[in-house]
Amino acid sequence: MPLYVSYGSNMDPARLASRTGADAARVAGRIAVVVRGMRLAFLKRNDDGTAYATLLPDHASQAEGIGYELTERELDALDAAEGVPGHYLRATIEVIPRAGGVARPAVTYLANPARCAEGLAPPAWYLAHFLAAEDLLSPEWVAMLRRQKVAG
Repeated sequence: MPLYVSYGSNMDPARLASRTGADAARVAGRIAVVVRGMRLAFLKRNDDGTAYATLLPDHASQAEGIGYELTERELDALDAAEGVPGHYLRATIEVIPRAGGVARPAVTYLANPARCAEGLAPPAWYLAHFLAAEDLLSPEWVAMLRRQKVAG
């Protein structure tokens, strides 16, 4: 099964399971990962004027995320939920487990550049899904998420 990595609202295992039909017990076996050379940005423009997350190349940065083993069928369901290709594009990135280990490829979703804009903020309910993974994220990453300006 491919490793899928979320750096956004799918870090919430309940949200991911509901969007993909993935087995809740398997989703509960999630792992914390680091994405080197990428930074988190809230640039993906929504129709309501708020922003969702994406990763941008930045050799001096790293982002944290949550990895899940998903089937191809579950990834296809996630493609639909993420609005591929209009809103997000499926991409392969390299991740390293936060607990240590070797780098491995993972599937993720990056915002379609045509949907990106500066100066937007995410809705509070959306960021709450990120914090559902706070048990696996570093204290620094959680603090950064809690400081994030929200829309409204």
